Amino acid sequence: MGFWGSFVVRRGAAPLSELLPGIKELRDTDPADDIVRGPWRISRLWASSGDLPDTFLTDLRDATAAPVLAADILDSDAAYVHAVGLRTPFWDTWLEIDGAVAHLVLPPSPFDDDGNFLGDDWVDPEYEAEAAEAKQKMLAETFTGTAAAEAAVAWADEAGLNPSPATEVAAALAREETFAESRFFALLGTLGLDTASG
Repeated sequence: MGFWGSFVVRRGAAPLSELLPGIKELRDTDPADDIVRGPWRISRLWASSGDLPDTFLTDLRDATAAPVLAADILDSDAAYVHAVGLRTPFWDTWLEIDGAVAHLVLPPSPFDDDGNFLGDDWVDPEYEAEAAEAKQKMLAETFTGTAAAEAAVAWADEAGLNPSPATEVAAALAREETFAESRFFALLGTLGLDTASG
């Protein structure tokens, strides 16, 4: 499986390691590397939320007294976005879900037992079924489409940002990019957090 790293969006100037000093994975974060937009900071973690306590987001929300959002990046191929506010409930969604499935359900080798190449158009029906099942499960367990966009807009409204209409957020969730990071930052832009400006 590819490398997981995370971006964490939160309010306030305090370093993550000071906000949550008991989490060793936060000790290597450098506040100088943060993207700062007004009172908001975007930090890069070299760990995924899977390496952090289950209560990481809610603990960070409580420490900052503000909504928080994180994106786990899978080898630039996919992103798992999850967020929680003080009043708005937890929500999550996938960006580039097919990229995530390709990492989580590894495709078979395109060679037979004798080392013969099976062709560029060869597909393994068992793999296709397993990948489709994994994708359906992931979609069933997260917000998608309009529901994801509306949850994201509600989160941004509570955060005091100026989000685009839910239809534009939904379009940002659906668009395809070469790099999941680019798609994540485009999503933040629709939520009112412009990461493109200097």
